[in-house]
Amino acid sequence: MGGDEMAKESLSEKLTKTLATLVTEQLCPNDKLPSERALSEQYHMSRNTVRAALNQLFLQGLIYRSPGKGTFVAEPLDDRADVAAAFSFTQQMGAMKRNPESKVVGLKQVPASPMVADHLRLNHGAAVYVLDRIRMADHRPMMAERSYLPAAVLPNLSKALLKDTPLYDLLEHHYGIHIATVDETFFADLMSAEYAQLLDVPPNSACLKIRRTAFTSAGNIIEYTMSAARADQFVYHVQHANH
Repeated sequence: MGGDEMAKESLSEKLTKTLATLVTEQLCPNDKLPSERALSEQYHMSRNTVRAALNQLFLQGLIYRSPGKGTFVAEPLDDRADVAAAFSFTQQMGAMKRNPESKVVGLKQVPASPMVADHLRLNHGAAVYVLDRIRMADHRPMMAERSYLPAAVLPNLSKALLKDTPLYDLLEHHYGIHIATVDETFFADLMSAEYAQLLDVPPNSACLKIRRTAFTSAGNIIEYTMSAARADQFVYHVQHANH
């Protein structure tokens, strides 16, 4: 590696540390960072060096980008929602003193595809609801969800019913269906263009995907959901005990 490359690398690393201190000690979550040009002028470094430093902060989860709006300070890890504890998004946001909201993007009834039917233990082609929602906290999009629900046990499900009532509360109090257990799988992925637009993040941003299957007290499957959660707003926390 030549001297110029080493100097460029050291400048980038130095700026990364400087900006990391700025976002963790001086700025507040969701504060907007200066533009690349402004940072370049402020620190007397090239825009390529500034861009490299910002990319490192993004990979470290210290900042997030909003298309057309700029770059912002991310929530501290301890303040992010824990997907491992996400039995109820509404309850979890409430426990964090954040205002939860669910925006119904779409609701339709369709014949179950073989994949969906298998997940819900239904006959292929059985009627299912497809429910698309955006989950928000303090008016900020956090997660996009697509849920599949067996239509036979949820007569007259509508957007009006879902407008002001969390899904699990609606199942419990309107349909008399109690969610006893859920099975969830988490994995890292990249945000699709469709979900990126809904969640106000760049396409191909890092995200956490969640597959959820919900069971009633009788052991029947009532919900199969695929979720995409913003990686800058969620963490995965698990505690192990050595017995």
